[in-house]
Amino acid sequence: MVKPRESFRKRRPTLFAAARELAEEFDAHVAVVAFSPTGEAHAFGAPTADSVLRTYLPADGPPPPLPAPGAAVGAETAAEAAARVARMRRELKETKVLVAAEWGRVADACEKIREAQAAAKKDNWWEVDIDALGEEELPVFTKALEMLKTDVQKLLDAMASDRASLQPRGKQ
Repeated sequence: MVKPRESFRKRRPTLFAAARELAEEFDAHVAVVAFSPTGEAHAFGAPTADSVLRTYLPADGPPPPLPAPGAAVGAETAAEAAARVARMRRELKETKVLVAAEWGRVADACEKIREAQAAAKKDNWWEVDIDALGEEELPVFTKALEMLKTDVQKLLDAMASDRASLQPRGKQ
């Protein structure tokens, strides 16, 4: 296995140099991805491997048709990049508003659950009568019960594992 690794190590720079020359001499968009015998990825791209791959191998759907000869392709323009960043910032703001609204809804539901617990004089929130809760509180209450169940199961599994590890080898 040493020989293929050594050969790859020596020939990879030559491959990438040829790709660089092709890109420079013909103003071509080039992407080369080579995997070493050990599975390590090495890449070269002009303008970048990422921009070339995004253009010709989009993440969703089939590849787009090849552009007409001489058409500008590959890296996005500064205006396109600025528009994409502006769109991402707008989406981030919208997401933050949605997250804040959801946290507010959950906090309101938790408060109503605590009120129902106090009114029923129960020691634990999970003992609350669900008939005392409204339609908005039930999904939050259900999710909290599911999380409690998961946490209890994890504790039981850990206890069983600890108990099994403490038993002598012949008694398991």
